[in-house]
Formats: sequence, C-alpha cells, structure tokens
Amino acid sequence: MKHTIVRKKVAIITLLLGLFVSNTACAQSTPKFAVIPLTLSDNVSLPLGNEILLDVKVYDPDLVTSVLGQWRGIEVAGHHNGILRLSISENVMAVEDAQTRHSQYLANTFVIDYEEASVKAVTEAFLSDYGKGVKAENEGKGASVQETKVESYSAEVGAEIEAFVANYITEPSYIHSFSFASTVAKSKSGDCTEYAVLAAALARALAIPARVVIGTIIVDDGSTVEAIGHAWNELWLDGRWWSIDAAMYGAESLNTFYLPSHILSNEGPGYALSLSKAVLNSPESITVVQKR
Repeated sequence: MKHTIVRKKVAIITLLLGLFVSNTACAQSTPKFAVIPLTLSDNVSLPLGNEILLDVKVYDPDLVTSVLGQWRGIEVAGHHNGILRLSISENVMAVEDAQTRHSQYLANTFVIDYEEASVKAVTEAFLSDYGKGVKAENEGKGASVQETKVESYSAEVGAEIEAFVANYITEPSYIHSFSFASTVAKSKSGDCTEYAVLAAALARALAIPARVVIGTIIVDDGSTVEAIGHAWNELWLDGRWWSIDAAMYGAESLNTFYLPSHILSNEGPGYALSLSKAVLNSPESITVVQKR
C-alpha cells in the first residue's frame, strides 16, 4: 500500500511536469512530445542531408555542452548569448565511458519494473515471437524472466525489441504523464516515453543493459521538417551502445537527427527530478544554419 501511495504522489508531480513541457492535449496517431520551434536559414532547403549545422537556443549552454560530450556525431563549436552552434549527423553514437556501470542499466527499478507480472508476460510474448537468438536458461514453461538471457548480444536483438514494442503498443496517446513499464504492459498505450520504458524493461529482462534517453529529434520528410521533444533507448549490444526508437518504428522520413538532453539516471521515486533535468537541457528553439 505504501508503495502505491508513493507512486500516486510521484505521478502527480510528473503530470505537472508534463503540462509544462507539452503543448498537446489530445491523443494523436504519432507518439511524441511538444513541438520545438525550428526554422531554416534562407540558404537551406529540403531535404537536409545526413549532417547539418544548427544554432540551438538553450537555458545553460555550458551544461548542455557537457551533456552532449557523451555522444559522438555531435560537435559543439561554441556559444554566444545562450545559443549553441553545433553540427550533428544522423549517426550519433554514445561514447563508452570506462566507468559506466552496466549493472545500473540492468536493474529492476521503480520505473523500469520488469519483475512485475505484466512485464513478465510481455517478455514471454517476445520470446515466443523472437525465439531465435534468445532462449530460456531453463527449459519448459516454468522459466522465469530472471532465468532468461540473450544468447547473442547482437544488434539484431535490439531491432527485434524495437519492432516488438512498436507493435505491442496499440494505442499511441498523450493522455499518460509518464507511465511505469508495468503500467504500459497492461494498457498498451502511451507516447514515446511509454515506448521507451517498456523497451528498456524488456531488454533488461533479457539481461541486456538498457537506458532511456530524453531529447529532441529533427525529422525531415523531404517536404517538411520539425523538431520534437522525444524519448528513445540505448541498448548495450556488440560492445557498444546502440540506439533504438520503438515510437518512430516504421516512420517514413528521409533524415532523422537525435539530439540528446539527458539520460534518465534516477529511476526511483524521485524520477520526476531527473525528468526536470531533461526539460532544463532541452532546446528552446532551433535554426538550421547549413546542411552538409
């Protein structure tokens, strides 16, 4: 009962935070956060190509520069009057830190609660659909989530998790503030954060280190471009962090750029404070200065 009360209180805090960062109140077909103002310089036309130069207005340029240093494919040239000048490619990859504790990204937590019955059922469904390359350590129906493991930590497994979660959530919606993995497993509903927490829970249940990244995606379909607050995952596969994005699975775009703001590091009852860091680091506006 105490655990339930804590979750309800935290959910209220997160709902207020969600109202602050989102400008959309109704359900949509595409699960995403608030749209961030984006403009193109006069010399820039669509499509953008696979690398672009941006001016990004942020609250704390030094802090954001430090955060972006965790990824390759993003180069910060400097900042002036709160505007970061940076280049970004479509191939952004997290830098592996020798001090990164992978055990942190394997834990069953308040938010990524893969030991709950609803998530165990999701894991069993995944194993049924994608048994090749993934097996239960103990044979038979009695094998638990804790007894399952990935036979090969290949990028292919990450792609399978992405596809499975994309198809599992059948009601993309904005009506949720920030749901736990077990809640998403039951409701099969949510926006990009729900896709991300469920994908992380499924990966961890299969002994794959997984984390939730919150930031901005710039999506170019050739005729229009927009910047959207978003959440996705990084999974430790083949000796490095691989990005997957179940919420955008199957989306038709010529170019997609991922600009991270925060790795969800606090997955306990105080996770709303971690989300506030993502809000603080998020762009206020973006200008595409040049395409390369």
